[in-house]
Amino acid sequence: MTKVTMSAIAREAGVGVATVDRVLNQRAPVRGATEQKVLAAASRLGYRHAQARLLHAGSPPTATLRMGFLLLSTDYSLYQQLSEALREQAVPHHPAGVEPLFITHGIDEVEQAAQSLRALATRVDAIGVVALDHPLIRHAIQAVSRQGVRVYALFSDFSPCGQAGYIGVDNQKAGRTAAWMAQHLLRQPGSVGVLLGDHRFTCQESCEISFRSGMREYGATQRVLEPLNTRESVEGGYRAAQALLEEHADLQLIYAPCGGIEGVVRALREQAQRRVMLLCHGPVQEGELALIDGTITVMLRHNIETMAAAVVRLCTERQNEGDARYQQVVLPFEIITRENM
Repeated sequence: MTKVTMSAIAREAGVGVATVDRVLNQRAPVRGATEQKVLAAASRLGYRHAQARLLHAGSPPTATLRMGFLLLSTDYSLYQQLSEALREQAVPHHPAGVEPLFITHGIDEVEQAAQSLRALATRVDAIGVVALDHPLIRHAIQAVSRQGVRVYALFSDFSPCGQAGYIGVDNQKAGRTAAWMAQHLLRQPGSVGVLLGDHRFTCQESCEISFRSGMREYGATQRVLEPLNTRESVEGGYRAAQALLEEHADLQLIYAPCGGIEGVVRALREQAQRRVMLLCHGPVQEGELALIDGTITVMLRHNIETMAAAVVRLCTERQNEGDARYQQVVLPFEIITRENM
């Protein structure tokens, strides 16, 4: 009988030889679906031990991956929803009785965030991070990465500092999409406001740059104002929108690729007679109602459940595969209006 090689099984299963070795020799945990695929391929090729293993592979493999997340406080927009989605996705990949770890920080608490990142690295194998692209944060990421802990940027990437990857939308596309929509929405001369959570969020910086570039390319005659900061908070969004409304009588539209949109909505509702359009990113708490009543004109919405699933999938797959290269997972965004919710 011809000997069944690992290379043959790998080709049949559509995976790498290293993955086949981990499954057949039980060297390290592999996702249940991958294990099933490898064992089924080995069984078809006549590998003698695969059939017995296949009968017992229906139950999930013993998980050893420990995940931690460093996020903005749940007081900020969407982070409660993100925390819940990440926990739901991550728990099945942890050992029984072990929960993923969550640490939150305020947007300005850079030193605390860097310390928290180092502390998490002593207890987990992979960390998902939402934080500013600040030198202290990058230094901490570089340090824990050297220890073998993989750090993944969520929503907003960092300048190169040894991070293992990025999971989020293509922010250049988002900004240019917003400019395309603004150019079709705007009918009168005037000014366009831009709101950012913080200039050190590279995702929002990219959105702003691409929005301005798109507006120039599309020949928009409206003046795009210098951005104001919401600090990602509801109150910050309210104050920033109020400032735009008070200082620019010709304000036509606000582009807000940031958190704190609930505050922007409140400010616009207080001056509904101004009819200023709002083109924002989401999700936003009670955003559907704001779309229905016209306070939000268009929303570019991130799907938080899809995001959480992609984060956990990348963490587990990369850990199992032993792949240390930087990897991006670019997620789609939805264009939401009152008519297609």
